Formats: sequence, C-alpha cells, structure tokens
Amino acid sequence: MAMASWNAASRRALPALALLAGFAYGTGAGLGQEAKKTGLLGPWNATAELSYVVTGGNTSTSAFSLGTAFSRKWTKDTLLFKGYILNSRSTTTTRTAQGTETDFVIIEDSVSRKVAENYLLSGQYDRRISKILTGQAGLSWDRNRFAGVDDRVMVTTGFGLAWVERARAQLKSSAALTYTVRQYVGEDWESFAGFRLTVQGEQKVFESSSVSTNFIFDDNLKKTSDWRFDWINSVTASISKSLALKVSLRTIFTHIPALQSLSLFDPLGEPTGLFVYVPLKQLDMFLTTSIVINF
Repeated sequence: MAMASWNAASRRALPALALLAGFAYGTGAGLGQEAKKTGLLGPWNATAELSYVVTGGNTSTSAFSLGTAFSRKWTKDTLLFKGYILNSRSTTTTRTAQGTETDFVIIEDSVSRKVAENYLLSGQYDRRISKILTGQAGLSWDRNRFAGVDDRVMVTTGFGLAWVERARAQLKSSAALTYTVRQYVGEDWESFAGFRLTVQGEQKVFESSSVSTNFIFDDNLKKTSDWRFDWINSVTASISKSLALKVSLRTIFTHIPALQSLSLFDPLGEPTGLFVYVPLKQLDMFLTTSIVINF
C-alpha cells in the first residue's frame, strides 16, 4: 500500500512542478503586467552557488555542491524554483611492506567511498493577496541517505506575511499545511499530513555585504514528536555585479531520526549473522564557502 502511494507520488512530482510553472505563467500573462525581457535569461532572475574542494595525499577527499534558484515576478505573482546537490567522497590509502627488512616492496590498497550526499528539487508559487499577505503552494523532493532519508516528496499550501520589505532589510514568515510521502533507508513507505513554519530574513550590512537566515520547521501531525528543522545562516560579500562570495552554515535537526542497521557481533568479536537497529544522530551540520553567480 505504501509503495503504491509512493509510486503514484513520484510519477506526479515532476509533472506537478511543470504544471505549477505553467499555472503561474498563465496567471502572469493574463494580468498583462509581464516584466520587460532584460539580461541573459530575460524576465527570469537566476543565481548559482558553486563550491568544490579537493585534497590529496595519504587521504584524498573531494566535495562538490551546487545550488541554483530561478525566479520570476509579475505584479501579484511570483514563481520560484530551487535545486541543490551535495556530493562528497573520501579515498583512504593503506600502505604495507612485504618482504625482509632490507628487501621489500610497498603494497598500496585504496578504498574510495561516498561520505555525504544530499539532493533537493523544489518549486513554489506565491500570489499576493494584500500588501503583506500572500497565498502559497509548493512541491518539493529531497534525498539525504546519510541522514537516513531515501526519498521524500512534500506538497505545501498556506499563507505568508511580509513583515519588513525595505531596500536594506527583509523579514518574511509563512505557515502551511503539508502532505508528505517518505521512505527512510531500509524502512517502509509512509505518508502523513503535517505543518510547516518558515522564517526568512536578510539584512544589508554594508553596500557590498549582507547577512541572511532561513529557518524551516516541519512537524508530523500524525505523530507530533516527529519534528525537524532546517536552518541556514549566511554571510555574502559582493565582488562585482555578477559575482559574490558566500559562507553558509546549515543545521539540520531531526527529533526522531531514521534507524541504521548494524551487524551484531558476540562478546568475543565473532559475527552472529544478526542485525540491530539504532537511531542515527539527530544533528547534521554543513559549512560551505561558495562563489555566487548572478545571471
């Protein structure tokens, strides 16, 4: 039953994002208030955040992250798409010597493994109802297997408030009902209704720098102790009109984390062929330094 519900949800995820885009486009076009086509992507605004780090030697590591955002605004409508990829690998080389003390050969054994993986794809449509009130609808998919999340699809609908909208400062919040179809690694599919609270803020510190925060709280209304939050704090410094440097700290806390399967050994260290399930850590943190490209 759960697998069938997931299959239906996964088949609808990407088409629903396309329908969301088409609906917003049709709404904006009907208003006759379309923005002038300027810049590389015409009426669309886009940013890309790119980070890549490589180390070599006895232990080789590589970490790659890419975040993208595409947005378009009309008089009362806003359409936003976001994507994020994080992939990190580590290669450990073990060296041993074989032979005698004066005549030996070096044997190297390298093992490469993935140590972090995170993917996100989301779309959101906003309709301005009044000066500070907006209606919202969104759809997202994410995967973070190292945190135990194999696949998660979430549909949201709610309202947002713009508390502060100035050139140098912005503060917004939103509240929404959600419906989630989720599978933790090695567990069955489950679906539930939920509640989401979001707070976003940005403050320009100097002419070329700013600080921002984005806090998302999700609760499972079927089991209220199953809550989590995703909090990103960033500092951005502009290099030019199109380039900037950005340092971000992302904190993900899951009150009831997924379970991890571990092989069970007896007191003498011999394998028993059995497995036990223990919860993963509740807290995950990511510190990234990125180049931001504005299109």
